[in-house]
Amino acid sequence: MSSVSQTSAISFVPDFFVQMYGYREYLKQSVLRDLRNKYKRSFLGYIWTMLHPLAMMSVLAVVFSHIMRVPVKDYAVFLFAGLLPWNYFNSTALMSLHTIRANARLFSQIPVPKYIFILSLTFSNLANLLFALVPLLIISIVMGRGVPLTALAFPIVLIPLFLTVVGISLILATSNVFFDDTLHLAEVGLNMLYFMSPVLFHRELLPGWITQYLVLNPLFCQIEFVRNIFYDGVLPDPQVFAINLCGAAFVLFLGLFIFRKSEDKFLYFL
Repeated sequence: MSSVSQTSAISFVPDFFVQMYGYREYLKQSVLRDLRNKYKRSFLGYIWTMLHPLAMMSVLAVVFSHIMRVPVKDYAVFLFAGLLPWNYFNSTALMSLHTIRANARLFSQIPVPKYIFILSLTFSNLANLLFALVPLLIISIVMGRGVPLTALAFPIVLIPLFLTVVGISLILATSNVFFDDTLHLAEVGLNMLYFMSPVLFHRELLPGWITQYLVLNPLFCQIEFVRNIFYDGVLPDPQVFAINLCGAAFVLFLGLFIFRKSEDKFLYFL
């Protein structure tokens, strides 16, 4: 009997959070192991998690603020606040493509839900995101903006982003098991999504008729939420946040539905 028939579609999301809590110690150790393995031969170690986004931000800030002269005050802070959520989403989505294939031999050895491996990846990159907050705060202070009190809302703002990242990662990981073209399509799709998200620009620089379509991209508002609290010093609009949270929950549900419906067939294609 398939896992889908054993668990009703409505219970996918609640069961997901129950399992996440139940395997919290496994997830914690898995994240710590990933971080240690990633930087064990590195002289600078965890500092690289701060230097990498800082270097990328520096190049883009110079190009857009001094060469292309984007009319945005303190563009470095503006840009960094947009890059943080985008890098988290982009890196997790791309890495998730190989997660099922890479852990296939463990499915019969470790009695954990298969999506735990996706969760482990998501939390590992979440740790990198938290490390990357440090240079953002430093740059904001150095440029005289300080750190607004609204930055304390970051854990709340992070919720819809986390749900979306997990949902998309589950879909991509599942698709890549059955279709080898998923990797190439994902790379193209993510590049397109990057320029459809307000990472480099402010929505006020766009015509209204374009913005009304771009906001259908869930990352559009999620990037703005992060920028609101770190750059603008304001909290997101409650109604917009609630709508986006519902959309993120739907993305998670869709990802779980596709994953649970397909997981029994993984071994036949790996």
